[in-house]
Amino acid sequence: LAGWTPHTTSAAPATGDWRVEEGAISCPGTTAGWLATGATFSDFTLKLQFRGAERVNSGVFLRSEKTGQPHQTGYELQIWDYQPQGYNTGSLVGSLKASPVKIIPDEWNTYEIEAIGDHFTIVLNGKTLLDASNSKHASGVIGLQCQKDNPIRFRNIRLLPLEKPR
Repeated sequence: LAGWTPHTTSAAPATGDWRVEEGAISCPGTTAGWLATGATFSDFTLKLQFRGAERVNSGVFLRSEKTGQPHQTGYELQIWDYQPQGYNTGSLVGSLKASPVKIIPDEWNTYEIEAIGDHFTIVLNGKTLLDASNSKHASGVIGLQCQKDNPIRFRNIRLLPLEKPR
């Protein structure tokens, strides 16, 4: 887990049970928490794979602050097909809704994310779900979310900064 720092939120008093297993960053969902990169990023491309059950509730934080609620201090790229307000998988929660899609349960799903200025392109398993702009957050850390009772795994994480990290 070198390069990743566990964080808590008021809703998640624990840091999660993050570990590396079989080449993947894994959280069994015993407790909630999130991992963040040490550096902050503005413009980047990010590719990663995730694996969870059909109703898994997780996400990838983009341009979040290291303190506070990462889904409020930055963007939460949703991994959950059943979000009550319709910010389902591929959406930036509270900001931009993606085209409807379902993850492939218990298989590796691939996200491709491009964030340049206020423009975001989100691709899941080869299908573009979101191609839109939002200027709420300009820079921050990249994070991985784990919710209680929602085991999730991430692997093949490739981040290409399009500027020098700070």
